[in-house]
Amino acid sequence: MPRALVKPTIPDEPTHDNVNPRITPHRRSLTMTASRTTLGLPLSPGNQQLLALNDLRRATVRRDIELFYPWWRRCTVNVLLVTDGNLNFGETDFGLSTLIRTLLDEAPLRVRFRLTLAHLRSSVTSGDMLGGETRIAARLTDFRFDEPTHFKSDQFDEVWMFGIETSFNQTAYATRRANPARYPAGSLGTDELKALSAHMNRGGGVFATGDHGSLGRAMCGSVTRVRSMRWWESHPSTDPATDEVSMTGPRRNDTNRRGHDAGWQFSDQSDDVPQVIDLKLYSTPINILSNARYPHPLLCGRTGRIDVLPDHPHEGECRQPDSLTGVYAPDSTPEYPFATGSTTVRVEPEVIAWANVPSGNSGSFGATFKQATVAHSFPVISAYDGHRAGVGRVVCDATWHHFINVNLIGVVEGGLFDEFDTHVGEHGSKHDGFLSSVAGGVVLDRIRNYFTNIGVWTAPPARHTCFHRGYWWDLVFNDRIMEAALTDPQIPLERIPVETLWSIGVHARDVFARRASQCQSRQWLIDWLIPVMPEFRPWIDPWDPAFDPVKTPRTLPMIDPMPLADVALGAALVALRQAMPYPPEKLTEQHDKQAGEIIGKAARIGLKVALADYSAQAKAFAKTLKVA
Repeated sequence: MPRALVKPTIPDEPTHDNVNPRITPHRRSLTMTASRTTLGLPLSPGNQQLLALNDLRRATVRRDIELFYPWWRRCTVNVLLVTDGNLNFGETDFGLSTLIRTLLDEAPLRVRFRLTLAHLRSSVTSGDMLGGETRIAARLTDFRFDEPTHFKSDQFDEVWMFGIETSFNQTAYATRRANPARYPAGSLGTDELKALSAHMNRGGGVFATGDHGSLGRAMCGSVTRVRSMRWWESHPSTDPATDEVSMTGPRRNDTNRRGHDAGWQFSDQSDDVPQVIDLKLYSTPINILSNARYPHPLLCGRTGRIDVLPDHPHEGECRQPDSLTGVYAPDSTPEYPFATGSTTVRVEPEVIAWANVPSGNSGSFGATFKQATVAHSFPVISAYDGHRAGVGRVVCDATWHHFINVNLIGVVEGGLFDEFDTHVGEHGSKHDGFLSSVAGGVVLDRIRNYFTNIGVWTAPPARHTCFHRGYWWDLVFNDRIMEAALTDPQIPLERIPVETLWSIGVHARDVFARRASQCQSRQWLIDWLIPVMPEFRPWIDPWDPAFDPVKTPRTLPMIDPMPLADVALGAALVALRQAMPYPPEKLTEQHDKQAGEIIGKAARIGLKVALADYSAQAKAFAKTLKVA
């Protein structure tokens, strides 16, 4: 049965297994405004001026944090966004301007997205390419993946594809139509597919989506891995009674929720009421984290689990591949290679979220009525962690309606989907979408967090190394850590009490968690600790694909490895601070190399000290129980 709609409200503080309790600036401003109105306590003119200056200070730090901390390093992620048909990057209903500004303005402080916009049509307007946005690195039209001036396999870190066309045999695609042997009507050309495969096989990320039916098939339906992680044709048959990606059939993927008007309307997709999705949750096979429940990192947000998306009357559908053993014909490479270090196990894509279709929805658009829906659920997001197999990560979404303006910030007045003239009394929220209410704004923040998570998660391994190095410098030069660490940084590491190292590590993880989600904090811990002690993986990595929850027996959560990890972290930070007590004017690669050596050596010392302490405590406990 579909989940009952719960109207969005400002969420309670998240529990320990969701994320840290940080309040985003947007949520904080909404909360403060509501509080002042309720309490009737207007600020004095002087304090209003200070508040305005404080807002400016926050904005300046976010925009130019290097002015405050010269050693801060943003890691640039080069992103190519590609679309076709009447999808565009502008301000229209079918525009992606909200997504683009999210990537430009809401990236984590360690990340800077450098965006290139590409449209497959030969001629599009300046508005279609968001011409007024000066922060776009480049704009390309008549785009082709096999044109060296457009795309090289090592040029971009990520490729995002938003497809709507089923055929390029149109005058709008001049070069493609003039060269049918090189560019077939119904898909990308063979050389284009090879170029994309090379990009992915060298670690480049890909995001791909279409809409209902076969929409998006021409651009995305033949791309390696993407082609089997989402349905690009009718499913499971062309019979409207069973086809879940149809437009009008009773089993269509209609996620629209009743809005503020009576009954169901097509335009409910544009109000401030989201759909609620079900998430796949992960845990470790052993220790206390076996009781924790983490979503996939794509859906782990700054303020909690990201379990909402915009709704839409007919979505596409994601899937898991039928087979992992095939070879990709255009370049004869394994479509799903073996996991690194294995000759038998392949990393497989997984469905990480499901959407729910309510029963009886027959929402209309104009005079067109759809059949009443049959309640069901369907895969809405799929993900492939190619990094575990030495290739790029892939994300597929059921529909680009989760990303375009009409589903995020409402209908353009007088635009194609504006029903205000035909439906008297249509609720005003549909012109502003999630921006029309405080609760909607909170939902929009979570959805936009999903967008930036895609950009971070699909980045190649080298970019993640850059992210993680930056976190180390942030921690070692963080005022709170420097204050809590030691009064005398010259004390030899071996002489520092284990409880002091543990306290420093706990402080450091808390500081990190206030800048990122708990999933990002966990991933950072995994990425630096596992090389030091690979045996830790089953204890701390909830996303380890080698763990089969069905075949792996559970153990009692009697041992918590986190104090050991905290001591190792504390030791690494102390050693790093001893080597560099004050931040340099500019960090260099030599600093990074030196830090890597220090962290590895000190973490091993910390683990040795922590294990000795643990062993002593275990023996004392066993003696107390008279088990020894």
